[in-house]
This record gives sequence, C-alpha cells and structure tokens, in this order.
Amino acid sequence: MMAKPTLSSKIGTAAKLLTYAENVLKKSIENAVLFPQAESTIAELEAALEAYRNGLVEAAYRDMRQIVIKNQQAETLKQVLYRYALYVEMVANGDPNIILAAGYIPSKSSTVSIGFSPKPHNLRVEIYQGGNNAVQLRVNSWRPARYCQFEYRKVGSGSEWTKVLSTKSKTVIQDLEHLQEYEFRVTYLGADPTPNYSDTVRCYIV
Repeated sequence: MMAKPTLSSKIGTAAKLLTYAENVLKKSIENAVLFPQAESTIAELEAALEAYRNGLVEAAYRDMRQIVIKNQQAETLKQVLYRYALYVEMVANGDPNIILAAGYIPSKSSTVSIGFSPKPHNLRVEIYQGGNNAVQLRVNSWRPARYCQFEYRKVGSGSEWTKVLSTKSKTVIQDLEHLQEYEFRVTYLGADPTPNYSDTVRCYIV
C-alpha cells in the first residue's frame, strides 16, 4: 500500500496537537513550491493554530467557558489538518518524501487498506434542548473512519450542503432557523475519502 499522511494517532493530547500542527505549518511554508494549490489552506491552518494556541493560554485558568472554547478550537484545528492531509495525499501519490515535506508522518507500508467507506446506517436527528434552534445528529460508528462528515441544508432551498466534521459518530448543529425544515445526511471519511452518503433524514426545528 502507498504511504499516506497519518494524523489521528499523533494528536491525542493538547501538546501533541499543538506540536504536530506547528510542524505541518512550518514545513508547508518551507516547501510551499511543492503544494501550489494549498495557499489558502495553509493560511487557514495558521489562523486555526494561532486561535488554538491562545485558547490553551486562556483555558489554563480553568474557566469552564474558556475550556469549552479551547476544545472547539482544537476540533477546528484538527479539521483543517485533516482536509489539508487529503490534499497532501493527492499530491504525494504515495511518496513519503512529499508527505514529510508537508510536515505529516507517512503511514507504514504494512498498513492494510480499508478501501471504500460503507454507507452509514441509522442516522438519527434529535432536537437538542428544545427552543435552542439546535439538533444532535447520531449515526452508527465505523471504527476505521477518521471523521464523520455530517451535512445539512434547508429543505427545498437547493443550496449547497453545509459540512460539519466530527471525530465522533455524533455532533451538535446550532444556529438553525426556528420552524424551518432541514435535511441531514452523513458520510464516513476513511483511508479512501470518497463520500458514501447515508439516507437523508428531515426534521423541523422547534
């Protein structure tokens, strides 16, 4: 199997996430010529990293709100790292040298490919604390998934789906419009990032 950028096992703690993201940013800037279409993503990574670094400082005082904000910033940073890893994987085409040039650690050649992600089943939409204009989405977990990509939009709007990445098989979506009907779907993102969507589920926001 060709080498791919690894991520999940390297960012389990705050210190590891910070160090890993800093290395990816540093290497990507040094080797920007290898990644000509990543300029906006690298800028996004730099902003997410700075926000997370500041969040760690604020959360050190044990203020519960700041801890929640820090955790949200960590999730945002992980999502940027993951999206960028997909681009690096495409550019590298299995070359570990290119992966290292972007600051990621290449997977070992002995890793077994999982292949195409299965269709997620049993997507549930639950009103999250009534009157809060939020829903909680849950789906059956799939162990090899790096992320679950939840998506939503207003029914009949014809608009693009809004994507929300989660490292877990559940997420909360907030700031929805009261008494509007939304539709939701989800796909696993594994070694093969090709989406394979669940059935669509609809729900009125009350």
